[in-house]
Amino acid sequence: MSVLKLTVTEDHIKLISKLRWSEKDGAIVSLGHDGEDFIPVFGENNLYDAMDIILNGVPEGFDPFNTEDIKEYSDEQKAEWDKVFSELPTVLDIVLYNGNFMTGTYKTKFHLREWKKID
Repeated sequence: MSVLKLTVTEDHIKLISKLRWSEKDGAIVSLGHDGEDFIPVFGENNLYDAMDIILNGVPEGFDPFNTEDIKEYSDEQKAEWDKVFSELPTVLDIVLYNGNFMTGTYKTKFHLREWKKID
């Protein structure tokens, strides 16, 4: 049997707190304000811009209507954020099973979903 381990970080918790989701036709989906399917899970069209604002705060002098200063992210930064983003379903599973938003390392057996904190 395989053991799964994941470390829940503050970044995971910040991102989960900003997820936009709802129920539609018996499935949990990300919806827009009009009730239609809404792809950007954080309300921004650019996932990296949304994650940057959530994790690092709004930059000083931020103007959402100024597109002249488009921020470019390094491949390393994108890869790090992609990893954190891809772990969110598992983190949500951990949070729901344990009933709290505590950071730390959790483990479970592959065929179970009984996440236990190990540190």
